[in-house]
Amino acid sequence: MALPLTLATTSLAATRVTVPNPGGLVDVGPVNAEHGFPSWYEDSAGTRLEPCLDLDNPLCGLLPDEVPYPDAPISYPDNFPGEFFYQLAGAELDLPGGGRAVLTLGLEAAWANDIVRNGDQVTFSRTRVVVRDAPADTILTFTHPFGELTVDTDASGDGRLVEDISPSVGNFRTPLKGNLGPFLRWDAGAPAGYLGNPDQTHTVTGSPTGFNRFAVSGGGLDLSTDQFTVTGKVATNTGVTGDQAVVNGGFLDVFATSRGTQLQVKPLNGLPATPMTHDPDSTRHYARIELQPGATPPTSVTVQNLGDDPVSESVIRLSGITVTRAEYTGSHLVVSAVATAPATYPLTVQGLGTIDASGSATFDVAAPPAVVTVSSGASSATFPVTVTGGAATPGLPPVTPGPDGGPVTDNTPDNPDAQDTPPAPVATATAAAASVLRGGTTTVDGGSSTAAVSYAWSQLSGPAVTISNPAVAKPTLTVPYAVAPTGTPTAPAPASAGGDAVLQLTVTGAGGATSTAQLTVTVTQDTVAVGTARHKVGQELRIGGTSLVAGAPATLSPPTQVYVWNLSNPAKPVLLGKAPVDTLGNWELRQKPGPGAQVSRAGVQSTRGGAVTPVTVASR
Repeated sequence: MALPLTLATTSLAATRVTVPNPGGLVDVGPVNAEHGFPSWYEDSAGTRLEPCLDLDNPLCGLLPDEVPYPDAPISYPDNFPGEFFYQLAGAELDLPGGGRAVLTLGLEAAWANDIVRNGDQVTFSRTRVVVRDAPADTILTFTHPFGELTVDTDASGDGRLVEDISPSVGNFRTPLKGNLGPFLRWDAGAPAGYLGNPDQTHTVTGSPTGFNRFAVSGGGLDLSTDQFTVTGKVATNTGVTGDQAVVNGGFLDVFATSRGTQLQVKPLNGLPATPMTHDPDSTRHYARIELQPGATPPTSVTVQNLGDDPVSESVIRLSGITVTRAEYTGSHLVVSAVATAPATYPLTVQGLGTIDASGSATFDVAAPPAVVTVSSGASSATFPVTVTGGAATPGLPPVTPGPDGGPVTDNTPDNPDAQDTPPAPVATATAAAASVLRGGTTTVDGGSSTAAVSYAWSQLSGPAVTISNPAVAKPTLTVPYAVAPTGTPTAPAPASAGGDAVLQLTVTGAGGATSTAQLTVTVTQDTVAVGTARHKVGQELRIGGTSLVAGAPATLSPPTQVYVWNLSNPAKPVLLGKAPVDTLGNWELRQKPGPGAQVSRAGVQSTRGGAVTPVTVASR
């Protein structure tokens, strides 16, 4: 039966990410109109990855059971995968006794309701570790290229951590907040155009910290691997985002964004394709298309990026409303707008009124809005208001300051029955914890004292403690370590004992009267035992045992240290070293070959107070 872990002065670790890695991904490309997912993601090293959607390409890592018809080409939406990855990397660790730990790092595309349906597209970055048959009831620490995490195993030695950041329908920027990135790649020999081959394990590079491994520690484990499986197709496309298309008089103005340089508006309504212009070093693209007189404006236009293979597209829906004028004359707001299908007259000018088929309306307003929004059904357009006239707004007349009349009060009337003598204070002292382990803290509280204007804390007896600020109502009480967990002590620490630390709180009232209260806090320490103590000169020194808190192992921060001294010559003790206490309560100082002279007697002292001295050291 495994011993339970107990809570001492710090909280137990949990299954959680302990060292995150934000900022590895920096940008996301335009949505691909073919399937509704981003054309690419870019990492902080400048690498862009695109979806690899080819069942016949083993470098994509797609599984046949992800599509309804695995023998047919992938097509949207009838034969499209339920999930796919921009990057998928993984590693495995074989644990003693047949156990296993599996790491998955991925930038994934999927569907919000597990059904291929437009409008349900989501992407997220994933960190997952699954543990089977590991040491039971143990906190394991895993380190990987993008950070660190802990997994708390159950009684069967199983545990898992899954963190997805963050599935949100249509919001493809959420993965940029995750811990994945820069993308992992083989450190040499990757297939051209790819970051690796998912069918082969390989050493990798890409970790921002240089730790391109998967490792586990804790519970007696200290294992790692540098072998990873990696997928990722380097992007050859830039994509395109259609920003807006509006009818303006006899023209159609089209706006788009892309890193590409060969964009065009696809032919429409008998008009030829129209190339789009852009500024150098800019992602802005624009085209103005002349409409035929009397022709019905289109309800949508398609922008194409001819530099992509295959050509990428973005469809822009026209709102059906074009606002051509919003002018304020000083007393009237004139708004003009044109409605084309699917919008119909009358148009609604939000907060003001309507526009009929004449296409213009005048509204009497004293304070115009900064913008007007014109709508019809699902169509709407917003336009800034231009002020063309009107007088300056009159200011307030100046006011001559009056003379300084002195303070004005509204106090409670004098009470003839009030006593001139301030009330006497009454001290009350409590503590957040009745007992504190050496190295731990608690809050002592005198805030419930009445009529107190000042506070003074002091210690009357017991093991020495530290009070952070004795002059405040709620200071922090710290019980010092028996031996400091850092540094090198020159002589054995006294075998300190626990006991009661008795404090006194003195409060002073407004009239100078005082009141005192005593508070008792029990100081506890661990129980140290020595199970092994032997030294064979020239071969090995080995001294070890256990450190328990209230009879059980305790997970503390910082970990308890056990110092070991050579007391063979009691007049000249020599520090042999120190050993940390693990999560199971064990510690061991092991030195090869150890001291050159025989150690026959030793002493041990824990930073948490427990001590054993003397310890007889066997010579075998």
